[in-house]
This record gives sequence, C-alpha cells and structure tokens, in this order.
Amino acid sequence: MTAIRTLVAIVILATASIGQAAITPTDADLARWGSNWDRLIPEGAYDFIPDNFTFDLMFDPTFQSKLDEANLKLNATIEGVTLDLAGFMVPLETANGLVQSFLLVPEAGQCVHVPPPPLNQTIFVDASSAPVPLRDLYQPIQVKGRVSVGRAQHEIAESGYVMIPNIVETIDLGDDLVPVVPGADGDR
Repeated sequence: MTAIRTLVAIVILATASIGQAAITPTDADLARWGSNWDRLIPEGAYDFIPDNFTFDLMFDPTFQSKLDEANLKLNATIEGVTLDLAGFMVPLETANGLVQSFLLVPEAGQCVHVPPPPLNQTIFVDASSAPVPLRDLYQPIQVKGRVSVGRAQHEIAESGYVMIPNIVETIDLGDDLVPVVPGADGDR
C-alpha cells in the first residue's frame, strides 16, 4: 500500500509541476545563458580545434585524445560566482516526486544516452535543502545559484561543478523551440 501511495504522490507532484507557471525567455536571457555555459570552459581549452574542422579529424585518435583532455578542464576562476543557467534536469535523487539532487546539462537527453556531456558542461545541483518538483527530461529549466568547482562521480556521469540553487524555474520555449520532437526518440 505504501508503494501505491508513493506512486500516486509522484504522479500528482509531476502533474502539478507541468502546470506551474513557466518563464518565457527573452533574447537577452538566451544570450546570458549561453555565455554562462561558456564561462564553465577555461579560456583556451579548445584552441586546438581548427576553423576548417573536417569529418576525418573527428575520428583521428590524436584529436580525440586532445578533445577528451579538454573536456576535463574546469574553470577555477568561477569558484563562488553566482550563475544563471538554462539547461535540462537529469534527476539523481528523488523522494515523493521531489528532486533533492540532479545534474544540469546544456542539452536535452544528455547523461541518458552515451556519451555523457563533457565534465566542464555538467553541474551537480544540490537541492536537498529545498527540493524541487520533478520535471520531464526534455523540459528546459533555469537554475540560479552559487557555483563551486570540483569533480564528483555520480552513478550516470561525472560533474565538474556543484551548485546550490536559489531558484529553479521551468522555461517555456513555445512550440517553435521544442528541444526534441515528441516521439522522435521513442521515450515520449
């Protein structure tokens, strides 16, 4: 009976989160969010990528090695900085339809499919002091909070940063900017 009550609570809370008011981003919001994701990457980390990037280069073992190394580089200068990022929730710890911790990633479906996003584009969000409603993996969210630099291993991926959120809000992109066409991946 407890399992049924828990399942009902999860469905009610998930449904309630869908009906929550969502923010509609402006062009300035989109630019700020993109810039803040870029701030997670240390300056010069990917300078080895040529402007005339070719398909063959993608499969070159030396290039892949450099890319793998660059993906692990973190920007120590943002320690303690408050950032505002838009991305997608990959829940790690939930209880009663509320999420205590999740990974914030810049693209829908990352961490669910292989390979995971680069370490410098993965943030562990610790919402344990104020759990947030569970959202669909393809529902964009805005997260504002203080960032700490440091690697952490999670069951499905590693993160390069930790954030304690002040705000977690749903973003309404409208029908024009849906990140994944419903039904395209068989999950919806």
